[in-house]
Amino acid sequence: MIISIETSTSVLSLSLLNKESVIDHISVPFKNELSEIIVPTIKMFLNNNLISFCDVSFLAVGCGPGSFTGIRSIISSASGITISNNHIKSIGINSLAGLAMSALHEAKNLKLKYIISSIDSKKDDLFLQLFQINDNNKSLPILAKGKIEAIKIEKLKNYFATNNLISKDVLFFGHLSSMAKKNIDKLNVSNDLIQHPDSLGVGKLALCIISNQISIKKTTFAFDKFKPVYFRSAQINLK
Repeated sequence: MIISIETSTSVLSLSLLNKESVIDHISVPFKNELSEIIVPTIKMFLNNNLISFCDVSFLAVGCGPGSFTGIRSIISSASGITISNNHIKSIGINSLAGLAMSALHEAKNLKLKYIISSIDSKKDDLFLQLFQINDNNKSLPILAKGKIEAIKIEKLKNYFATNNLISKDVLFFGHLSSMAKKNIDKLNVSNDLIQHPDSLGVGKLALCIISNQISIKKTTFAFDKFKPVYFRSAQINLK
């Protein structure tokens, strides 16, 4: 089984998955007490599903970009869990990739080619990344076509021009999607009421990597260790 965790915004999200289905999923809003509630919430989540860490094979974590406090707290807690339970393997996931995974089904139904994921930077810009939809069932369902960027919503037209994007081929998913639609004519935006990073997307992407035996080194958004994806002053830490 896989536990996936996401805290890149102000919500602690947990999912429990196996190869066949999503077993459980919860979201817990938090303010400043995240570091204090992570491990107790995970233990309660497992107890409610009548399992323990002994039953878990993989721990997948959304590693940002996003809330600095959330990312730091979850990576610290997740690392402690895997140290205490050394049979559990680690998978870190770029939260923008996890967000794109959350939008994949909708984008495929609309027969689109690309997904742009957007996360609130808590500044005056957005964290964005472009992903191409991949229909090869034995490979990654999404492919990163650009680096993480921080841009203002007013500069979105420039982003489309730089990446040679046609708006009708793109689903914009995440923070300020309604404003993105106002800026870009004929842009597809999600109808989903919840458009922030979530553990389900992280878990499903990790499950795809595991089930298809894809080398993490061949991805640009997954890591075999938990490490923060920070973006500020045009610096991305993926090392």
